[in-house]
Amino acid sequence: MPRLEHNTQPGLLPSFKQRTRAAWDSFSDFALRDNVLEVAVGLIIAAAFTAVVSSFVDGIISPIISLLPFFDRNLEEKFAVLRQGPGYEEKGYNTLKQALDDGAVVMAYG
Repeated sequence: MPRLEHNTQPGLLPSFKQRTRAAWDSFSDFALRDNVLEVAVGLIIAAAFTAVVSSFVDGIISPIISLLPFFDRNLEEKFAVLRQGPGYEEKGYNTLKQALDDGAVVMAYG
């Protein structure tokens, strides 16, 4: 069987380096497009805006709404009973903790 000389055998390392460099170049071309950068900036602005709106609603809007006479004072304790527990009374549960302790399935929206 004829033998190839050591210098003529194709190496695995240069091929790997070329493929890696080509993959990195195509990824960097994709990542540096204008649309991708716009989406990234939009996500950052949206995250900041979400924090500002949450703080505004928690600090300003919710206290004003809780002062209205037809709302209860404690907005954080609002819940709806989806399935009653074994100790359910006619008037219902007074607190969310009471409903959960009784084994009721509730949806807390406050």
